[in-house]
Amino acid sequence: MDTKAKLQIDRILNMVAEKQASDLHLSVGSVPTLRIHNQLLPLEQEESVTKEFMDSFVETILDSDQKKILTEKKELVIAYQLNRQIRFRINIFFQKGVLAAYLRLIGSAIIPLPKLGLPISLEQIAEKNKGLIIISGSFGSGKTTTSASIIDHINHTRSSYILTIEKPIEYIFSNHKSIIEQREVGRDAISFEQALSSITQEDVDILYISELSSKKIINSVINIATSGRLVIANVEADTTVKTLEFIIDSFPSNEQQRVRAQLSTNLAGIVCQRLVPRVGGGQVAIAEIMTATPPIQSIIKEGSLYQISNVIQTSREEGMVSLDWSLAELVKTNEINLESALDNASDQQQLRYMLRA
Repeated sequence: MDTKAKLQIDRILNMVAEKQASDLHLSVGSVPTLRIHNQLLPLEQEESVTKEFMDSFVETILDSDQKKILTEKKELVIAYQLNRQIRFRINIFFQKGVLAAYLRLIGSAIIPLPKLGLPISLEQIAEKNKGLIIISGSFGSGKTTTSASIIDHINHTRSSYILTIEKPIEYIFSNHKSIIEQREVGRDAISFEQALSSITQEDVDILYISELSSKKIINSVINIATSGRLVIANVEADTTVKTLEFIIDSFPSNEQQRVRAQLSTNLAGIVCQRLVPRVGGGQVAIAEIMTATPPIQSIIKEGSLYQISNVIQTSREEGMVSLDWSLAELVKTNEINLESALDNASDQQQLRYMLRA
């Protein structure tokens, strides 16, 4: 191991945490680059990344099994802990024939559910004992953070056996009232499909799965929720309606009626979130929350998903929160500015109306 490269690696990774960056990009020929408050910041004081540096980087953070996977598949996603306070999700891949890496800083502690700053109805969803809870949003919107907060809330409030299936494991849980076992795809299980295959025959109360990326995975998750367990799943979609469309459209047309029927009966709620620039710096999480009331169940079963947004807007008493309402509340408290709110609004006219009310 090149000692100079090792020192540079440790220095750069510590700098990510010190500067409160969300991301780090390492690409041969460029200096290491941070993302801070959604702006890219090249570390001009650092030397440009070289092929030798990337070789040393891989040698430092990967074990022998992971190196083998990277060689065979040309890409690898792992979680890496630098010390007790700093943990990263790392995607290592090849570009132009040489190694490159993208690192995302994972929070050092699980945020308590009330401190996420999301609507209080999220806590009501977290109290569910069965059904399917979907946490959706675009890449980097904080889905994993919210899911971890829900799991930790359950862990501290009731006695359950919780199983997580993740790629990679990001947050590490300690048992409190519940028992939590975490399985990492690629290390503890061959695939999501294989890890899910026997859960209906196991003593699992709550399942968390970090991605729904195929029809087979989605079908297994719906069946597990149907069996009377609570399932928490992450989906990459930026609206509630798109979340449902993604799930339903993963199946051929001749199966979609069955899937809609299963969802209408077993869906507990959807939390669709995103991050918006905060006044004064940083980002604030906002969320649209849909709960499975009888009108929502009927809409899903009939396939009239276009009606969901209207139901969410008119169902505050049932715990639903629209994206535009969340934005309006943050503008009123001066946490975000009007321009950011309008950029993220689903209906700018409706948002302006809410701000006048």
